[in-house]
Amino acid sequence: MTDLWGSISASAWRSTPCIAGRPATEADVAAGSAVFYVPGESTAAPMALPCCAIQALEDGSEQSVVIVQAEVAPEGTILGVRPLTGGNGICMVTEVRLLPAGFEP
Repeated sequence: MTDLWGSISASAWRSTPCIAGRPATEADVAAGSAVFYVPGESTAAPMALPCCAIQALEDGSEQSVVIVQAEVAPEGTILGVRPLTGGNGICMVTEVRLLPAGFEP
């Protein structure tokens, strides 16, 4: 089995699996294309995916992430993110700064 949540190359972020244009399903999460699913309570957010961002963390630090999922739920717009260093996470859209040009120096 491959590591679904391994590291991502900053130069190859465009090939990161994602879910766009619809809410994610449990199968999408199992396949590594999405980080979460909200059964029947969300809609796709109008965002081109995958996209690059800087996520503000609770400890005040920041990390580079690829956004692989964006859904509007009763709580607001929720993002599924994949840090470049590996792993995954969930945050609100207000916790990221989008990088339209990608991870350019």
